[in-house]
Amino acid sequence: MKDILQGWLTEDVGKGDATSDATVPNIKCQAKVHGGPGFLSGIEICKSLLKMEEINYATDFKDGDLIGSRELIFELSGNSHDILKIERVLLNVLSHLSGIATSTAKVVEKAKSINPNVQILATRKTTPGLRQFEKEAVVHGGGETHRYRLDDAILIKDNHLKLNGNIAEMVKKARSKYPDLTVEVEADTLEQAIEANSAKADRIMLDNFTPQLVNSTVKILKEQSNVEIEVSGGINLDNVGDYALYADFISLSSLTMSAPPVDFSLHVT
Repeated sequence: MKDILQGWLTEDVGKGDATSDATVPNIKCQAKVHGGPGFLSGIEICKSLLKMEEINYATDFKDGDLIGSRELIFELSGNSHDILKIERVLLNVLSHLSGIATSTAKVVEKAKSINPNVQILATRKTTPGLRQFEKEAVVHGGGETHRYRLDDAILIKDNHLKLNGNIAEMVKKARSKYPDLTVEVEADTLEQAIEANSAKADRIMLDNFTPQLVNSTVKILKEQSNVEIEVSGGINLDNVGDYALYADFISLSSLTMSAPPVDFSLHVT
């Protein structure tokens, strides 16, 4: 974590904070961080950042907490140049990750109001270098992760099908080589979904299906087996409720790629 944080600071500070060095004394001071409304994520990262820069802090909050508008999140004390140096990194972390947690919480609430058993998943569509933190933010908002990496599970997608169109053969090979991994098949059509189910895939992802087609496809698949059903593709807060009743899992790239930030500010007191 320290190397990551140092890299973020170096990206922002460069050779030094020219403005602070030139204009203000490096004296002891206090500052406060306010923000919200939304669900918090990034608190533990910010604690590590503050400890690394030897800035004292106090907070009553933890990751996953719901906060109101303009809540007092951190009280800080330390050298003025240090506080000014970490200001932007700290605020960026809180704003971005809390935005993901907040967006996730809204999707989870809507989906589970229709199907309490459905799980909302993040995808691998994350900012390079930030996947761990963005995925954690989804969890702080009440969601779950899909694969962290390509070695977490087998997911046979459209490009795999173009290179080897035999779903049954691919499922068999996957199980033989990686017997401990879940085998999932992404289906673009009803025919592919049926073929994947016949091949005894653990999970079938119905990709870019309409809610009506998901409903009819799931009925056919569940007559054959108790396969897990995931839906994905073009799903967002507005339409997640249309899919929730039919799915065990719903994966949304919008959780990590389109979440608006939560507003936070730091002011010296």
